[in-house]
Amino acid sequence: MDELRPLCEVPTFGNTDSKYQQIQVNLAKLSLLLGTTPDLLASEELQTYLITILHPPHGLLPAEQYFREEDDNKDGPARDQTAWYPFHKVSEKALMLLHSSLSHTPPPSVARSNIAIAAITYADLADPWTSPTSHHLSATLRSSNRELSSAQTLVAILTTTIKPLFKSPLTPAGRAPQRESTNKGAALQTPIWPRELPQAVTLLSYITAHLSTDTLESAWPLLIPPLLSIHDGTNPEHKTSASNLLSALLPKLPDGLLTRTGLVPVLRDALVPDLLLLPPLTPTRYSVPLLRATYGVLRTLAQTSATDNRPRVEQLDAIFYIGIVRGFTFAGENARIAGELMRQISALVMDMKVYAVRHLGDLVRIFGTVLGDPFVGVAQGLLAATLDAVETMVGVCWVRLCRYVPEVLKAITSCYRTVCWGGERKGGAEVVDRLRKIVSILRSVMAAEKREVEMVELEESIAQADGRLAGLFDSG
Repeated sequence: MDELRPLCEVPTFGNTDSKYQQIQVNLAKLSLLLGTTPDLLASEELQTYLITILHPPHGLLPAEQYFREEDDNKDGPARDQTAWYPFHKVSEKALMLLHSSLSHTPPPSVARSNIAIAAITYADLADPWTSPTSHHLSATLRSSNRELSSAQTLVAILTTTIKPLFKSPLTPAGRAPQRESTNKGAALQTPIWPRELPQAVTLLSYITAHLSTDTLESAWPLLIPPLLSIHDGTNPEHKTSASNLLSALLPKLPDGLLTRTGLVPVLRDALVPDLLLLPPLTPTRYSVPLLRATYGVLRTLAQTSATDNRPRVEQLDAIFYIGIVRGFTFAGENARIAGELMRQISALVMDMKVYAVRHLGDLVRIFGTVLGDPFVGVAQGLLAATLDAVETMVGVCWVRLCRYVPEVLKAITSCYRTVCWGGERKGGAEVVDRLRKIVSILRSVMAAEKREVEMVELEESIAQADGRLAGLFDSG
């Protein structure tokens, strides 16, 4: 034991890089010592040391500066993996030694949650502290020690580790109190969890995925507060993570729980402002995934909290007006944002079904603006998403579409002109085929209402105005 103790000391001097280089040296010596003295694997001091060094260092996490102009020219958050290399080597070796230790002797119940945290920390490859090797070792460790993922262990993590870091927005009875909405009081305070427990999101994600609905009946008050606290900060990546986690959690909650506890308006008030975190104030690289996550969780909230059509559609209507209509007003010229909004239009229309007809005027106006842009052919992603949304709208709302057919045809004609006469562009033939398909669907819509003659007259007037447009109607 005397030989073990000096090797289980965490360096306190030097920079982060030099500390982890020293830990690597100590781990190499530990491996040799444990190979000759395997009884030391049962040492509680060894397990405590390994758990300690497996905790991701806050000093290597990127500074929270999100609003630099150059961010918009990148596809995703920059990660300096080189800086993490010494820690990756340490974590990989520590996980191997921890696996050997647990194979030699099961962990005492009092230490089980801490060991589980160390293993679960590496469950998400997207985390900068997780390497492919540590991710694999973590999975192996958890699969060979099932108690690390048991409901009892996961609830213990929520109770003893997660809960103390987050101020609860719930009353002692588990109900929603009067609460400041997001980006106000909570946003003025610097959260302590990114420093004390940077892997909190990974832990919450793993726990959410592995707890059954029956367990959530009693454990949900331990999940909602930290998720709302994470969301209420100013970091858009944290907001995105919290929204994605809520999307996974809400369908697993017991039926009626959200309504009984009054959490629906609390969640909605916290999430809806995120629909307007748009460029230029929020860089595109953060805004796009945040929009995708926010629309997703709000749609899930509407589906899980309302059993009747009317309240469900009312929630979706609010999302459409606040998010889609205002979103195109403020950031519609940003092709990536517009493309994401178009994808959300398709999802919302599918969710609203026939009730989406009340938005036909706004939808046709938005489609006309985008398809009428002379540069729409350059933004292939936006154009494809827009045509998807048009097809979805026509398929769902055809019963009330006849009065808008002339405007839709105008938008389709403008896009056809841009694609055909704007020079050779990749995917141009495919776009033309899709435009002709939409025209064919519009003919069927008009025919269903006994207005075939009107449709023929519209096509003829367009072709007579410019003979080159006649090719749009070649689909027969």
